[in-house]
Amino acid sequence: MSGRGWRVLVLVLVATSLGLTLALVTANRSARLASEAATEAQEARETSEQQLCLLVIGFDEAYREAPPQTPAGRRVADTVAALRRIYGCPS
Repeated sequence: MSGRGWRVLVLVLVATSLGLTLALVTANRSARLASEAATEAQEARETSEQQLCLLVIGFDEAYREAPPQTPAGRRVADTVAALRRIYGCPS
């Protein structure tokens, strides 16, 4: 192989190595960003559930203190109590 042939071969190998390195770095960064996004989404879900529990607990305790007198009110109170159990809100 001539001198020029070796230079071309070395250039191709270097370019390929750089391309693979760039691909690995990009894949690693993408995986890290996806993991961070999943963590943030989980934290947002937990915060949302906590806020929902605060609302459900407030309604449930109010209905327990002063039970509704109408059939519609009792259905609402029963639904709120069921939501408290379903969401696992503290008693």
